[in-house]
Amino acid sequence: MRELIVAGSLVLLALAPSGAVNAQPAPAATMAQSDSAEIGAVIKRFDAAIRAQDLDALKALFHENTINWRATGHPASRAWIEKATNTPVAALEDQGAHQLLGAPEVKGSALAERFGPPVIVSDGQLATVTFRYAFTENDKVTNWGAESWQMIKGDSGWRIVNLLFSYNLQNVAPMPLDHLK
Repeated sequence: MRELIVAGSLVLLALAPSGAVNAQPAPAATMAQSDSAEIGAVIKRFDAAIRAQDLDALKALFHENTINWRATGHPASRAWIEKATNTPVAALEDQGAHQLLGAPEVKGSALAERFGPPVIVSDGQLATVTFRYAFTENDKVTNWGAESWQMIKGDSGWRIVNLLFSYNLQNVAPMPLDHLK
């Protein structure tokens, strides 16, 4: 057996005599009912933190309180922003609702993220959660799209490691009526 250290973690590789990696099939993905309920509770706390504009509560939902939140705009929405600001918009941006919390321009506004039914794929340690969303300010949709969370289960329960969302600006591409179903 040969040891390989990868990113601070010890990974063991069983090498066949030919030098090829002896691959073992991964166990079938299973998720306990309690994991599904715990991930659902994270979604509810996420929603509450956005509505309360509580950045500390939001950070607590991320692994090691580190927010890794990225966005990818649909081409028409990026083009609209580029024209309005005369600034190029990358296909992948470091941005998210967390940057609005506590900002003077939204003080007094009611912020919320409405979620469609989540799809959770998990093996009990790693989970991917996807859903459709609509972000609102004062009950008016500002943007909408799809969202994906990668989560891990640690000593303090399920935490978000990465959050990636796509966005369509409502004034550019109005949200379909059935988007959150």
